[in-house]
Amino acid sequence: MYPWRFGEFDNVMDDALNIAMDYLILTDQAVKFREAQTLAANAIADAWRAGVRSRMRLTNVAIRAVEQKHDQLKIKCRLPDRR
Repeated sequence: MYPWRFGEFDNVMDDALNIAMDYLILTDQAVKFREAQTLAANAIADAWRAGVRSRMRLTNVAIRAVEQKHDQLKIKCRLPDRR
């Protein structure tokens, strides 16, 4: 069970986080596990407070959050084109 940052808890949130982390591990996007898990959990918590209750939708929100963070880091790390 993940230590959620707010008092409200539902097994759906834990299930969504577990599914998202399984996917992220299998696709090598969770190399920094704790960082990826925290980012995914925060995305799930935000969606939960916004009224999302679907396990698959929460999973998707978590995966997208981690993938978008990876994309932002890739853009920042690119070197300028030297022509």
